[in-house]
Amino acid sequence: MKLSDAKLKFEADYFDFVEIRKNPGNISEYIALLYGRDGKSYMLCNEEDVVVSSRELEHLVLMLKGVGIRKAKIYF
Repeated sequence: MKLSDAKLKFEADYFDFVEIRKNPGNISEYIALLYGRDGKSYMLCNEEDVVVSSRELEHLVLMLKGVGIRKAKIYF
């Protein structure tokens, strides 16, 4: 899900919870998973539909804060 779409869905209270997990394609990086109230899950993507991944947790946390999300589970 693109950052701009995630922001709109967050404002509409769509998300049930958010997780930050290891990237299965590269376990030295983390990705953000967004879970909707309807049971669907999404990976956070940039505006070019590329999954946002980072070696730094802080980078993902700041992006999630920019969307409006204030709480996430982190799995190391």
